[in-house]
Amino acid sequence: MTKNYAFVIDKNGKSLAPTNINKAWILIRKKKATLANKYPMLIQLNYEVEEDKQECQFICGIDDGSNHVGIAIVQKCKTRNKAVFKGTIEQRKDVKGLIDTRRGYRRYKRSHKRYRQPRFDNRSSSTRKGRVAPSILQKKEAIIRVINKLKKWINITEFHLEDVAIDIRALTEGKKLYKWQYQKSNRLDENIRKAVILRDKCKCMECAKSNCMLEVHHIVPKRLQGANSLSNLITLCSKCHDKTKGIEEKYIEHYQKMIDGNNVRFDYAQHVMQGKTWLRKELSKLGKLILSTGGDTANKRIDWNIEKSHSNDAIVVADLKVNNDECDIKDWIIKPMRRKSKTKVEELKGFRHRDLVKYTKRNGESYIAYITALYPNKKQCNMTTIEGKVLKRYGVKPLKLLWRFNKIYWF
Repeated sequence: MTKNYAFVIDKNGKSLAPTNINKAWILIRKKKATLANKYPMLIQLNYEVEEDKQECQFICGIDDGSNHVGIAIVQKCKTRNKAVFKGTIEQRKDVKGLIDTRRGYRRYKRSHKRYRQPRFDNRSSSTRKGRVAPSILQKKEAIIRVINKLKKWINITEFHLEDVAIDIRALTEGKKLYKWQYQKSNRLDENIRKAVILRDKCKCMECAKSNCMLEVHHIVPKRLQGANSLSNLITLCSKCHDKTKGIEEKYIEHYQKMIDGNNVRFDYAQHVMQGKTWLRKELSKLGKLILSTGGDTANKRIDWNIEKSHSNDAIVVADLKVNNDECDIKDWIIKPMRRKSKTKVEELKGFRHRDLVKYTKRNGESYIAYITALYPNKKQCNMTTIEGKVLKRYGVKPLKLLWRFNKIYWF
């Protein structure tokens, strides 16, 4: 049976050791505690606790990633260790698009101003040393936001972070290279276009024409995050290139077989590596920081017979041997949301934007979702379920409020 723990604080807000969620409800029914937060559960005792009787230490393990981040808290006791919290942070993916949209608005506005001399290199924030791109920085800030929230509820003294050191060249080649192979260039020419044409012997790989205008074609198009690398580029004549426009997906497998190529995405790996120095610096301010490696995580997970997942990897990163049974706890899905809300309607029938609700249909089927839009004229709303399904124009009458939104979603 999956266990679930509740965080505990005393009357003065001092964090104590977590307790089983059933015991927490018993304390609430006996009026010895009150419910301070429902997701995740936090109870506040009605009395002051001078000292925590359990001599234990709480260690936070973090399995950093670009799209998903595993986070776990392991309790180190004298007799045994146990995981008291684990979850997966789902990072936002819309930041770059929002920044691009804002850039477009700014450029449009400036182009319609009265003429002035163009200015260059006048953005001090963009040229400062140690700057992290906003799309990457917000992912690291989301991790810190979640940890700061957890630190209010539990006394975390130590952080274990899996150090990210990804071999981009090995990803490109599809294998681990030896020392001297790293010094040997994998480019046929300093210009990627020339390199592709030279590799394909200056002819179209589709129709074999050579005495014509040659084009270098992205097998997986850039709009689908296709890499600008030799393994994702092929030489085509203008006629063959034109026939692929708009339907590039149909030719991906065909062209990859021709050059024995593949499309390896480097952006996820690079995003984690580019922001890791900033994350280390911020975690060091919150407590003692210890780094580990992905190889150690994999080996320990196998030795301890723990199922692979982002949150379970975070338990292993904490470097406290935990039995497989102790890992069978509630696995939270954590979604840090943007702080500013653009909603124009404050409240409708007691419901607010971003509230977590339960919608029950007439046939008994129900959804757990959060409100994304409110329409007061027709008493309707838009919702997004935990699984990501979008529900549009649903009436608010069958809604039941589960919990009022507070900066971070915990599912």
